[in-house]
Amino acid sequence: MNDNSRHTTPLKVASICQPDIISIELGESLARALELMVAYHVGSVVVEELGLAQGVLTRRQAIGMALSDQGDVAITREALQPIPKVNADLELGELGLELISKNVNHAMVYSAAGERLGIVSQSDIVNHQGLEHDLFLKPLQEVTHYEVLRLSKHCSFRKAMERMHGVNYSAVLVGEEESGWQIMTETDVVRFLRAGVDPDSALEDLELPRLICVDSDMSLFNVRSYFKRHEFRHIGVRDASGKVVGLASYADILRSVEMDYVYRLRELLNDHSRALKQSQHDLRLIEKVINASREGVVITDADGCIQSVNPAFTLITGYEAWEALGNNPSMLSSGRHDKQFYSELWQTLVEDGSWQGEIWNRRKDGSVYPEWLSITAIENDQGLVCQYAAIFHDLTELKRSQARMQQLSWFDAVTGLANRRLFEDRLQLAYNYSREQGQMMALLALDIDLFKQINDRFGHKGGDLLLQQVAERIGATLGDRGTAARPAGDEFNIILTEVADTSELTAFLDELTRVLSMPFWLERDEVRVMVSIGVAVAPGDAGSGEALIRCAEIALQHSKEQGRNSICFFSPAQHEATLSRYRIAGLLQQALDNDEFHMVYQPQIEVDSGKLIGVEALIRWYSPQLGQVSPEVFIPVAEDAGLIEAVGYWALEQSIAETMKWLEKGLELKISVNFSARQFQRGEVASRLLALLNKYQLPAELFVVELTETCFVHSAEATECELVRLREHGVRIAIDDFGTGFSSLSYIRNMSLDMIKIDRSFISQINAENSGGRLVQAMIDMSHAMELEVVAEGVESAQDLAVLKQLGCDMAQGYHIARPMTASDLEGWAMSYEPGQASG
Repeated sequence: MNDNSRHTTPLKVASICQPDIISIELGESLARALELMVAYHVGSVVVEELGLAQGVLTRRQAIGMALSDQGDVAITREALQPIPKVNADLELGELGLELISKNVNHAMVYSAAGERLGIVSQSDIVNHQGLEHDLFLKPLQEVTHYEVLRLSKHCSFRKAMERMHGVNYSAVLVGEEESGWQIMTETDVVRFLRAGVDPDSALEDLELPRLICVDSDMSLFNVRSYFKRHEFRHIGVRDASGKVVGLASYADILRSVEMDYVYRLRELLNDHSRALKQSQHDLRLIEKVINASREGVVITDADGCIQSVNPAFTLITGYEAWEALGNNPSMLSSGRHDKQFYSELWQTLVEDGSWQGEIWNRRKDGSVYPEWLSITAIENDQGLVCQYAAIFHDLTELKRSQARMQQLSWFDAVTGLANRRLFEDRLQLAYNYSREQGQMMALLALDIDLFKQINDRFGHKGGDLLLQQVAERIGATLGDRGTAARPAGDEFNIILTEVADTSELTAFLDELTRVLSMPFWLERDEVRVMVSIGVAVAPGDAGSGEALIRCAEIALQHSKEQGRNSICFFSPAQHEATLSRYRIAGLLQQALDNDEFHMVYQPQIEVDSGKLIGVEALIRWYSPQLGQVSPEVFIPVAEDAGLIEAVGYWALEQSIAETMKWLEKGLELKISVNFSARQFQRGEVASRLLALLNKYQLPAELFVVELTETCFVHSAEATECELVRLREHGVRIAIDDFGTGFSSLSYIRNMSLDMIKIDRSFISQINAENSGGRLVQAMIDMSHAMELEVVAEGVESAQDLAVLKQLGCDMAQGYHIARPMTASDLEGWAMSYEPGQASG
């Protein structure tokens, strides 16, 4: 061990403190604190009141405030970490112990005259350790954090923050090994909060840095240099194969510093000759180490009579120093160890000069606790034992933590049900037993429909409360007939074992749906939920437990597609349909790359005059592998696969470009283009559309945005903001397929609309005298009352057109007028079109 650093002049706090203090007034907003952290690249800000420091707000505390409160909040004393005052003449070693003993990260530095000189942090201490300091001879693997939180790139920013804050991690990995990891630190989180990033944004949409990695055998000194050179605080750790196995940070190095202090204390206690030669400074430092240590220290004479104890001894045992002095440590005996245990302890101590191990002792209040005890015999100059030094720390919290970790490793923290790991283990056991015994078993996949609305209304606390109540009802209904699990989010799984026949399974499903249909109470509010259920049965549906999960999830998906709040049993046809969707999803990107899409246009006319006024743009796809694929098939798949924006943007640009070509040839037509609800949820429709209109110089009043009613159900606020901006520029807005979705007079009245398109199902075989005609009449009258124009879709006969004219409809389109056609065909058709003409 190199001791050169111990003979150099110790550094004083004054030489490393930072004079520039980033501060904020108590009561100012969290947003202001985040702004300062980002602007000055600091991990904390000092909070003052009338010029006096009240504490420190760290990144972690700021993130906690952002998660627990809605909107911007004021900074209070309760949110702060204390900040002690230290003298500028204090040495770095003493300062480190001071911060550790008070469990804080920062201190204000004052001169002997009481003048505030600046602030100092634990990181400053680490950065100014000498080159020869023993700590930096250690390899990185000794301080690497191997239990790294790894998140999917599809995980939301909100969920990532919750996961990080819940386990007190300062950084998480994002992505996967094959494509390379990215890292999100608390610094990144603060930056995103300051920038107002949508909490529901996926991590893949955020600008996260690439993870920088080094080998696990790099020394901590070199790692520190790496940190300082690249100006970051986390680094990936690779094993010999190049795989990322953990993370290391400045905090990990600091913990190693603390452990190094404890090691030095034990070294000094073991080496009596060094203890006799210690300088007055070293003796004072040892005393500070002992008093600052979180470990209890007991010094006895050769006969075992207690001579000295430190404050941690009192904190752990409950005995004051005056109660312990003069007594034997046997006063702490719990009675759990027999005479042989103590006999072997003393024998080892006599033979080896030291002993260490786990032991149970009793506190003053009578409670028994586990501790890790190290005893060292101290010899005098004659080689005779004159004292014993014992160092111990309480293992209670460690054992509790281990128990909690064991619980968390198998059970869901919110509901107490089995987590994914335990569920998969139980499923495999149940499946194997079912196969061996020739008995039927069932797997149920449940999903709470529209659960996001619960979270939006009641917050995540209310959402968790609902999940807990659902779990309780599932558990009560299931009893000892199987296992209930919550693998993620609002999803539940139920393993139903030893099912006698389908009637027993049906009876269980009836009982389960009955109890889940009853109202739930979230504090004072009554809430009813809808649950979609997918059911798979073994051994008939699958040949393994893993396959059974896929079957249940496929059945669940079909249950949702049937309208939610229903039960669906797995069938091979569903499996084939799912495989078909996967195949279509795989070919969609190829279709974009290979220009397999094309546009067709269906004319729209004024009903009264028969004048051609516009067209609706419709996308078509001919796949070399699949043939002609209907939009009703590939549009939902594009939405689920995250490709709807790319497909929609392609269709949008094609439509605007063709319309401008017609206009340049003297053919002025309004162009109507359909938009998906998914496009509006991202909030970029207006910007992209206006940019394309400007690019092709197409007047905005010639463009009509068509969107379905679901846009107002899933993202009403975001949709309304986009529509208002578009209408301000002259773009017109139409509701497509009106009457087939979540029709509501309230959103029609409140949203920024110009026209309504009545779905073709209402126009088919319309008659002014029958109920269908009266319903269409009501729609038209209602729309006109709100100053909205009406377009009828699916006009397939002259009679349909005549009735619509009689009912006062404004515009119409359909096969009677013209079928959808290519841009070139439309141009020729329009040039020869005469009002009153119909192509049939």
